[in-house]
Amino acid sequence: MSIVDVLSNISDRRKGGDQCQFNGYLEDYLETLEDGNLKTSLAHLFEAEPNLRIIVDLSFDVNKDVISNQIIRYKDASKLPKGFLKAPYIVYGKAAGDAEMGILLIDGDKSDYPLAKGLYYCLTEQTGMLENARNELVAVNTDQPEVVASIGKKLLAQTQRVGALQREVDRHYYNSFNALNELVLAKAEDLKNSTIEHCKETQERGDLIYSAISKWYLLKKTVYVQYMTNKDLLEKDNEGNIKKQRHNAKLHADQVPFMAFSELWRV
Repeated sequence: MSIVDVLSNISDRRKGGDQCQFNGYLEDYLETLEDGNLKTSLAHLFEAEPNLRIIVDLSFDVNKDVISNQIIRYKDASKLPKGFLKAPYIVYGKAAGDAEMGILLIDGDKSDYPLAKGLYYCLTEQTGMLENARNELVAVNTDQPEVVASIGKKLLAQTQRVGALQREVDRHYYNSFNALNELVLAKAEDLKNSTIEHCKETQERGDLIYSAISKWYLLKKTVYVQYMTNKDLLEKDNEGNIKKQRHNAKLHADQVPFMAFSELWRV
C-alpha cells in the first residue's frame, strides 16, 4: 500500500482512534500552532501544495522480529508500553504524476536529527507500517525551515529520487559516518544526564524512563542501519565482507551510552 493509502485510513482522537492525535488537512492543523520553526516549516509545505495532509503523533511498536533489532539486542526496548514509539509529524499527499510523497518531521535542533532517521528506519523496515512507502518518505528536522521547503518542493515535483533527497538533508548535519556517530554519542550522553536529573525530581518517572529508552533505541537503530547501508564502509573498512560489516555495525550500536531500565528506577 502507498503512503497515502496507509496513513489516510488511520483514525485520530477526534474520531475515536488511539493511534494518532490528529490526521487531516495540513491547513487545519496549521491554525492550531503558535509561531516557531515547526509552523514555519509546515507553512512552507502548505504553500507548495495546499491539499497536503498531516498525521500527528503516529504511534507504533518496536518490531522484535526484525533481524537488525535482534542483532542490536537492546532488551529494554521490549519493555516499552504498546504504541509508545511516536512519529511526531508526517506530512503526506499526492505528488507529480501518479506519485505520492511524505515528509517525517521532528521539531528540534541538530542533535535531534538522528532520532528522525531512527523513526524513518523503524517505519520503513521489513514489515514496518510504511515498508512499501520507503521510496516515498524523507526524514527532516524543523530547525532549518528552508531545508524543509526545498525538500518538500522537490518531493512534490518528483525531480530527484528519495535517496538523493535524504542524503541532501544529511549533509546539513554531518558529512561522514564518523560525524554522525559523534552526533549520536553526544545526544545519548546528554539524554542520560538529563534523565538522571529529572528522575531525581519526581517519583512519577514512568513516562520519563520510557521516553529515554525509546530515544536510546532510535539512536542505536540509526547508527546500526547507517553503518550497514554505507557501501564505502563495506569496501574500505570491511574488505567487502558483509559479516564483518555487520559485526562492526553492532559494535557501534553497543557503544551508544544508555542506562538500564532497572537502574533508572533506582535513581
